[in-house]
Amino acid sequence: MRFHNIIRIFALVFSVFACVAAQCENTNTMLASDKIFSDNRETIASLNEPDTNSQTAYGWLMEGFFAYHSKEYEKAIEYYSKAIELEPNYTDAYWRMGHVYADWNGQYEKAIECYKKAVELEPDYANAYFDMGIAYKNWNGQYEKAIECLQKAIELNPNFAQAYFNMGLVYMDLNGQYEKAVKCFKKAIAVKPNWGKAYFNMGNAYADWNGQYKKAIKYYKKAIKCYKEAIKYRNGLTKYFRELVDSKPDLAEAYFNMGVAYLKKGDEKQAIEYYKKAAQLGDESAKNFLKEIGVSW
Repeated sequence: MRFHNIIRIFALVFSVFACVAAQCENTNTMLASDKIFSDNRETIASLNEPDTNSQTAYGWLMEGFFAYHSKEYEKAIEYYSKAIELEPNYTDAYWRMGHVYADWNGQYEKAIECYKKAVELEPDYANAYFDMGIAYKNWNGQYEKAIECLQKAIELNPNFAQAYFNMGLVYMDLNGQYEKAVKCFKKAIAVKPNWGKAYFNMGNAYADWNGQYKKAIKYYKKAIKCYKEAIKYRNGLTKYFRELVDSKPDLAEAYFNMGVAYLKKGDEKQAIEYYKKAAQLGDESAKNFLKEIGVSW
């Protein structure tokens, strides 16, 4: 095995353990290890070119993996295609090729074709159904198809928290079906009790659902608590890993939305306090609001 491939494998294993230790909240289509590599593109890009004379299907898959996270999308497609040439029923290659097309200027139609091929070859491929649902949501808002795919992912994996979460987001966009959205977020939280993003979006759903601001505030507070705990835990790690998984932007938005909820409740004093906290964390909307009313932070 060539030296640079040994380094790659070591980096991959190390990153997976680091991600688990950092308790990453990953809500997109990537695996936990993929999230780490997406934030280390310069390191990945500096790795040597593949040995074209001795590559296996898995070898090309890994080359595609690294090219994708270096945002070298054309190369990633080339490498995944080579993996499929060697192994025509390589479901993982089709699935990962779908990721490339989805991220490469939003080529969702091609992404969906890849996900469909993956589930055709492996009907119980929950992750492929999940990503297909996300692609349908993003491709001109095909919400009904998105829900169908996400439901299939959940049918195959009843503890698929990310599928419940994203279905909740779809229902919020689909004519404001907030009651269904809340049910989905609750199911996601049942699987991942400390998921700040789920509490945060639950708050958004209640705020938009006939102005249930009391309930919205309750869940925003829970979101803030989760974000604070996550940051506290992560601050015990090295600076390098803190930069990879920092939750402060989400925390700022949670404070801002809390301020909005209190303002709509008529509690201006409390609202301003939360706007100040949001502004201190860098939220521009909070800063602009406070500037307009002449309040410093």
